[in-house]
Amino acid sequence: MTMLWSVLLAALVLSAALLPAPASAQLPGMSSLIPDKATLLEQGKKLLADLTAMKQDPKLPAADKTKVDAMIPKATAVNTELAKPQVEPSKLTQLAAQLGDLQKQYASLRGN
Repeated sequence: MTMLWSVLLAALVLSAALLPAPASAQLPGMSSLIPDKATLLEQGKKLLADLTAMKQDPKLPAADKTKVDAMIPKATAVNTELAKPQVEPSKLTQLAAQLGDLQKQYASLRGN
């Protein structure tokens, strides 16, 4: 009799493990992979302000001013997209990547 209960218990545990889980359980933290639009917009606005201030710095070399001049419209475009009421998750991820690239370029210029 004990052997029968052990087999039944094992079958129950095995069948529970094989049942499909809900989609949300299969992808834990999936929503955390999508960047937060408000945070990105805040970062984008700060970057644009920093670039504008850098452009006005009289000590900035002319070559770097040219780079800053090229970055400002890109940062503006990212901010414009982020300011829209609805941004699709795939577009949000793309904008986050663009903003990250611009932030790296800014950090590189600031380090010069």
